[in-house]
Amino acid sequence: MKLTLVTIALTATLLSSTVLAATPIQLSLPTVNLPTDNVSGVRLNVLYGQTSQVTGINFSLLGLSTIDNFTGLNLGLAFGINHTTSSMTGLEIGLANWNNNRAKGADFGLVNYTGGNFTGAQFGSFNYAASLNGLQFGLINATDHINKGVQIGLINYDKSGTFVSKNLSIFPIINARF
Repeated sequence: MKLTLVTIALTATLLSSTVLAATPIQLSLPTVNLPTDNVSGVRLNVLYGQTSQVTGINFSLLGLSTIDNFTGLNLGLAFGINHTTSSMTGLEIGLANWNNNRAKGADFGLVNYTGGNFTGAQFGSFNYAASLNGLQFGLINATDHINKGVQIGLINYDKSGTFVSKNLSIFPIINARF
């Protein structure tokens, strides 16, 4: 019983210090974040800004917003570009959505790029995911490999082959693998 109470008290202390370490509102400008902590709430990025972690809503106004780890709603307003370097979970809407590593959720933009595994749906003029689990819907869709998913567009490229043949990497209108 004492061990359980000590465990609960220690967990509560750690969680409360984590919550206190995050800021509810952040303004991000070139070279400065006000305040500098991780964001658990709302972040407004103007022109260019970089921060470590955002959980909540990120607004990027007229520029590039770079976040290491993002969870929530990422909105690129007025030519805003959303850039995540490590992991993104949520919904992204912007001129471009650029994920270096892995992403899970939905991307709506003219250009959607995920350098690692993408799970969810990409809607745009050009969509790319190194590894796809889900849907790509656009004019041009590209991937190195569809694990489980569908590409619907004018040009669909899968480096590992299409449902027609492993030797045919481009197929129009629809391509899928299950």
